[in-house]
Amino acid sequence: MLILSRVCADFRSPSGEVLFRITPSTRLIFQEAPEIIREDPLFDMLLGDGSLEVANSVVRKRNLEADPMKDADASGKRASDRRTHAKTGPEAEK
Repeated sequence: MLILSRVCADFRSPSGEVLFRITPSTRLIFQEAPEIIREDPLFDMLLGDGSLEVANSVVRKRNLEADPMKDADASGKRASDRRTHAKTGPEAEK
């Protein structure tokens, strides 16, 4: 599976063994990752907040190559999620 991560991460097996690692030097670079990392709950968490992208089509890969940080904030998370959450609660009423 071809992935691009905006953050560093260690994907682990249930026993704690590191299965795949994203380091500062491999962040924002396409990598071929083993399918088994999908079993780590961290995978779904990073995929859900936009910190990790799976290039499952040629068009998606091309778009990520053109701008890996598009629609992401400085932390690597999907910027649109942050804006949505920022407008909730008492602060949104002002």
